[in-house]
Amino acid sequence: MKKFLIISIIILVTWSFALAQDLILEKNPEEIRIFAGDSQFYQRETWMVDLKSGENVYSWGKPAQLNSDEVFIQGDGGTLISTITNSFNQNSMITIISDQPAKGKIYLTYPLSHLILNYLYQYNWEPERNMPVGLLLIDMINQSQEAIRNTRFIIAGKEFTLDLEPYETKRLKIDEFHVISAEKISRYDPQNYGDTEVHFFWKLLIPTDILFPAKAEYFEKSSSGVVFLGENYLSGISPDVETEVGKSNDLTVEEKIEKQEKLNQVYSKKGQEVLYDTHEKKVYRIANRGTEKKKIEVFVPLQPSFELIAYSVPLNRVESNRVSFVLDIESQQIIEVALELTGKNLTTGFIF
Repeated sequence: MKKFLIISIIILVTWSFALAQDLILEKNPEEIRIFAGDSQFYQRETWMVDLKSGENVYSWGKPAQLNSDEVFIQGDGGTLISTITNSFNQNSMITIISDQPAKGKIYLTYPLSHLILNYLYQYNWEPERNMPVGLLLIDMINQSQEAIRNTRFIIAGKEFTLDLEPYETKRLKIDEFHVISAEKISRYDPQNYGDTEVHFFWKLLIPTDILFPAKAEYFEKSSSGVVFLGENYLSGISPDVETEVGKSNDLTVEEKIEKQEKLNQVYSKKGQEVLYDTHEKKVYRIANRGTEKKKIEVFVPLQPSFELIAYSVPLNRVESNRVSFVLDIESQQIIEVALELTGKNLTTGFIF
């Protein structure tokens, strides 16, 4: 009895597929390859169908490499009530209920694993510009043995019609844009960078409507031509971009400890020093040897229990154990910044 039931179900399903109208036999769909926002191409097929009153059953030949759960099916003109995949021959059966005869549409969307999409940003900063110009490019790679001919692509809201040969890579310019804000800044932070050099950064704010996970390249025009400064990878989550584009040859920072003295020392019975207060002073000498005005942020290690008693520029508390100060320094200018602090009831060492 059980065997008979299974055979009956197989016959019923096979009979249902046999009665279904084959979408491919009706007419070709409008095929559009679209980008879905995750660096993946999807093919969308739009099938025009003539719906009759009641139940309408259609058969669609699913590509062999696709799993059923990768295909997203929608319908217009009626109510989509079910989809069934035939395990015997890759066909999917689509059932739509319509109240009356009508023109309908069936939308089938599925990923294209043989098409690869890579986004690329290029930022170019020219001397006469206050901000860099950004380019959004894409590399499209056809990893299939079959050519793609006269096909419509929608990428980042723009439409292209193009061909791709087997295993061909094609680069397209998607957009040219201006960043919302841009700033060049140098940083001196031996504690973080592990050296005493001045590191050079670009800080950019880019439009959110062209925000994608992508590689970014940075260029600057000089008297000798266009110089490649560096690259990084952007998450596509935040419009704030910060990247190190080299080390500064124009800015130098010299640190000098001018005072380190112990006060109010307390000794044990054996004559060993056990407690003391301290008064310390450090001077930073920052020089701009370049031909342009520069901005620099200098980081200073500072234990949270110590008290700053004098400083010649405003300070920012970066972390519990660090402060920083920011300077705009003119060409050929030298600025000295002094910090004085005290510590109480210390047991070992100095602060700086």
